[in-house]
Amino acid sequence: MLDYEEFKKNVAADLISSMGEEYESYEVRTMPYVKRGRKLDGISICPPDKTQARTVLPTVSLNELYEEYLKDPDYEDVMDNLACMMRNGLQTGKKLLPETDYKKAKDKIIFQLVNTKSNAQMLEGIPHRSFLDLSVIYRWVIDFSNGGVASVLITDELSELMGLSEEELYNCSKENTAGLLPPVLRDIRDLISDLISEEELMPDMPRNQRMYVVTNRYNFCGANAMLYEEILHDISRELNSDLFILPASVNELILLTASEDKDPEALARIVTEINECDVDESDRLSDCVYYYSASTRRVYITSERKAES
Repeated sequence: MLDYEEFKKNVAADLISSMGEEYESYEVRTMPYVKRGRKLDGISICPPDKTQARTVLPTVSLNELYEEYLKDPDYEDVMDNLACMMRNGLQTGKKLLPETDYKKAKDKIIFQLVNTKSNAQMLEGIPHRSFLDLSVIYRWVIDFSNGGVASVLITDELSELMGLSEEELYNCSKENTAGLLPPVLRDIRDLISDLISEEELMPDMPRNQRMYVVTNRYNFCGANAMLYEEILHDISRELNSDLFILPASVNELILLTASEDKDPEALARIVTEINECDVDESDRLSDCVYYYSASTRRVYITSERKAES
């Protein structure tokens, strides 16, 4: 049985021959690969320079491929499956990026918040901008379905093909995201009422003392609500209070009214514990607690705001 480094080297050397003669002019690339925030080794196959500009290139995780190999160490079978995935990926990529679709894509660009430190490697090759300890990245939505949202991460190469600068990507996504993924605010009691008995429910409290969850109907990139100051201001005004914002994941936020009986450091410990125990590493946004001030109409990292005041 091959060890991981031998496996990785052999796969890269054998992929073209497994693909077939029509792919002899293609190039195999291995590169650091970020999948849902997890750092992996990726392998991709690139067509000749004249055609690759119009294709989304398939990338497969070598780490996950090796895990499958360990379960069933049939190397030829692994290579046959990989070749099939690459051929299918190239065909799908051509369908996703026909030349006439670049202008249409402008209406389907959304943004997403990710943790800057955890995604430093990924951020090196994609357009982005900073927001507190987070980064704003961009995705091209391909399709919506009951199962969720299909989207493509916009890389530097793809943004160049689209003819859009980072500033233009931000402006497009600022306009599109709220329309394509409108935020939904729900009382956390409503979300858990179907899961536990009425006796176990938190006691009823005044509206301005409850916890609220902000996401969207797809539970996809719901933490983006932090980028919409107008939405936070409306919620703050409705609850007649500044807000503590707890990053439950990249897909949702938990909001609490800011009051003296809530200890920001205790809230931060809760967020850290939830991230470590209940949130998949790829979905973690931050261990920080944020604070929305209605008077300044800004979002702060709570610990930094306290230091400034």
